[in-house]
Amino acid sequence: MPSYLSPSSIDLFRKCPQKFKLAYIDKIKEPPSWHTHLGSFVHDVLEYLYKEDPNERTHETLKKIAADRWSNHGWAEKVNDLAEKRDTVAGFKRTAFEAMTNLWELEDPVITNLEGQEIEVLASIDGVAMKGYIDRIALDGDGSVIISDYKTGKIPDPKYVAGDDKWFQLLAYALMLKETQQKTTSTLELLYLSKKIKHTVMVTQESLDNARQVVVRTRASIDESCKSGEFACKVTNLCNWCYYKEIDVCPAHRGNSGQL
Repeated sequence: MPSYLSPSSIDLFRKCPQKFKLAYIDKIKEPPSWHTHLGSFVHDVLEYLYKEDPNERTHETLKKIAADRWSNHGWAEKVNDLAEKRDTVAGFKRTAFEAMTNLWELEDPVITNLEGQEIEVLASIDGVAMKGYIDRIALDGDGSVIISDYKTGKIPDPKYVAGDDKWFQLLAYALMLKETQQKTTSTLELLYLSKKIKHTVMVTQESLDNARQVVVRTRASIDESCKSGEFACKVTNLCNWCYYKEIDVCPAHRGNSGQL
């Protein structure tokens, strides 16, 4: 059993207990992919953009930061070393830069003031040890927290992700901030950079209570699975994109890694 849970690990267990086991108990980690590197590179560059003085947050500054992070901080090597490339390196850079500049369609970086970025949060939620990293935090006009997360992929299909599930990780962060720092979160934001769309939801006491219940119930389910050794496989069409099926370690697909 991991010493602590993160919002993402809880989310993974809810989607597929077997996948959680392979990742967090058996320690079979998925290697970086084209898409995960794309998201991480965009996050990295935008983090440094918001460290600049407000008037310096321009497209030209963004280009300089992206070039520096690419050439001098290992990103060129990381992308070139990928075993499976979905596009050319030039295509990767073009897609990443387009996602970054789409930020200006969603907010004005010159007047956007952030209180923090990549913030580590440790908390105990009804005895459940939790740890996570919040992309960014701002304050609204009343001094309440706004938690935001950049997304570079597609908007989740409602067939696979219910509305509440889409917000669980950010709600968990809001709950962790309230438990540890007595900070009230008013708003959650998902910034879909590739789509130029911002999804926003207001935080209510009911939504925080629901997140708390999910944390506690999921920890209890993980403990029970650890005791019994039984981790269910949730077989869906999404299995066709699962790394653990591809490498033939998932019990539901052993010997059948080619197709569902």
